[in-house]
Amino acid sequence: MSVRTLSLIRPSRRQRGLVVTFGMAVVLGPWLAAQDTQLPELGDRMRDMQTEAMTQARADWGHWGNVPERYSTWTYHSNRLIPVYTFGLTLDSLRSRGSAYRDRTRLEELYGHVPEGTLNPTARYHDQTDLYRLQQEAVDAGYRQVIVFVLDGMDWQTTRAAAVYATGKSGDELGRGTGLSFLDYRGGKTDFGLVVTSPRMDRVRFDVDSQLVLDGEQTATGGYDPSRGGEEPWREESRSGYLLGLDRERPHSVPDSASTATSLTSGIKTYNGSINVAVDGRQLEPIGRELQREQDFRVGIVSDVPVSHATPAAAYANNVTRQDYQDIARDLLGLPSSAHREDPLAGVDVLI
Repeated sequence: MSVRTLSLIRPSRRQRGLVVTFGMAVVLGPWLAAQDTQLPELGDRMRDMQTEAMTQARADWGHWGNVPERYSTWTYHSNRLIPVYTFGLTLDSLRSRGSAYRDRTRLEELYGHVPEGTLNPTARYHDQTDLYRLQQEAVDAGYRQVIVFVLDGMDWQTTRAAAVYATGKSGDELGRGTGLSFLDYRGGKTDFGLVVTSPRMDRVRFDVDSQLVLDGEQTATGGYDPSRGGEEPWREESRSGYLLGLDRERPHSVPDSASTATSLTSGIKTYNGSINVAVDGRQLEPIGRELQREQDFRVGIVSDVPVSHATPAAAYANNVTRQDYQDIARDLLGLPSSAHREDPLAGVDVLI
């Protein structure tokens, strides 16, 4: 599991904090049926079972992906709904506004059109761009610390499996669930919800030296169809190739780390591979940089992957492609880059 953290901190004598945590879906997999049963003590048996399954590329007891005969057929992002956990703030503002997926006008703003199968009058899930607004609401409410955890691979199914393994039992717990510390925490305001991470489009042509997007709206393929992906993660059609972008009848694109992180930090949907660049080539200012510039916030990025990878990069940098590691790193360090040649960025305050 990878952990990447964006922390926006303004020092104050009276410290208040908000933590927003959400999982990014990486693999498809089965989950234990909700049964009020006590499971046997597992010890390290699960590790042994997984090691054996990876070695033999199959397992009688389960599989990841949509091919039962193979233990793992998918190790990248998927188009499924992902969980959001908040601490210090609730999701009530999102609920009061209602899901964008119920509103044709808002969907057009997100995707540039209304993708087929995406308008859903009963949608209770939100969009990842809403988490950008949630961070802004926290600042407007006077919070002095805003911390965002991005937990790669920690989707609802993985969290559920970890809770079952930790507690040794499986109860009727769909929703948020129990059994892990962040699931059980009730020491302050806390909430749980679901968001769509689908990009505006899959790929575009670009010129990295000139930092230009050469074609934008030609391949708009984002969207989320609940009849194929499920109204909730525990109701998805796990045998379908839709969540992997393999459904030719509804070929909605699978997102990547760059487009999803840009949605989180800049509040718009864009193309896969973009680091805070819109589909029309405009550079976007992520919330951390805006708060650093306008309100003297300090910005820290902590990651267990290289700091120039897509998720930490999108906390601060601009680039037409996530693969331009050198110039992304220069943005983070406050040095001239291909995206900011004459007027380099200030750079982050903490980079670990």
